[in-house]
Amino acid sequence: MQAFLSHLYLVADPRGRVNRKALLGVAIALLIVQALAIVGHWLAASPILHFVITVFELGSLWIATSAAIKRLHDLGYSGWWVPGSILALFVWTLLACFATILTMGEAVADVGSPQFMVYAAAVMFWPLAATFWLHFAPGEVGSNKYGPEPDESGISMPLSDADAPMVSAQAA
Repeated sequence: MQAFLSHLYLVADPRGRVNRKALLGVAIALLIVQALAIVGHWLAASPILHFVITVFELGSLWIATSAAIKRLHDLGYSGWWVPGSILALFVWTLLACFATILTMGEAVADVGSPQFMVYAAAVMFWPLAATFWLHFAPGEVGSNKYGPEPDESGISMPLSDADAPMVSAQAA
């Protein structure tokens, strides 16, 4: 249990680096957690249990975000690319929505229609491309400004707090 909690702390802390193998492990674990959360919401009869599951899902969102930041660090990029990417995705989704409605009409809103499938593909293209890039791009060899190269566990932390870049000091 101690080893699990230690590993969970390393993944949940956005400082440091994570390699492709460790990111894949985190992604698989989070997919399993999300599947269990969906089943839990489906089976839960109590509002309190729904609340507990939702809090658990928020923790999963934190871990996913921290893992993405650590992976960006392994590639030599700032963690500020995460909120920038979320903003860009929001803008892209709005543009794709308006463009598909203007060109294909209101049938875009009919789930399962060919027009909806075009809209869904347009919206999901960039997030899927970014996900594949995070999972397949090789990390920087050796140490970088975010910490040493990840060891066999796939995770590394800055050598000291003084070595870790502060969030406010990172350039986007």
